[in-house]
Amino acid sequence: MKRLNLRYHHLMCCYTFKGVGYNEAFSQNMKQVVSMLGASEELELHLCGKCDDLCARCPHNRGGQCDTEESVCARDREVAAFFGLKDRKTLLLSEYRNIILPKQKRLSSIDEVCRECTFTALCQQVLTEKNKI
Repeated sequence: MKRLNLRYHHLMCCYTFKGVGYNEAFSQNMKQVVSMLGASEELELHLCGKCDDLCARCPHNRGGQCDTEESVCARDREVAAFFGLKDRKTLLLSEYRNIILPKQKRLSSIDEVCRECTFTALCQQVLTEKNKI
């Protein structure tokens, strides 16, 4: 079974990703991760509160430590609490699809889950578009 390491708040980032990121390398990496979440093969999500597979190409990653760690950890806590994942360290792809995605599809505002992020306005736009359907 493949394993994907994800910070808790990246569950939201993957849902609202629209091809825009910090730079091209980050965006390409993000596209690969998002495609893994849409694949049919078995995947285990290892939920963590540190740099993960998405952070590998992030310009804020300084040797495995985020240079905005304090605010990122706050987002991790918010997302973990919102989705009831506070004590969860793993999530199967099927659980992601059956537990997390339905809650994401019911959101009307990104502020219900995420605050104070560079991409908040873009994520709200994507959320509104996706959840109209």
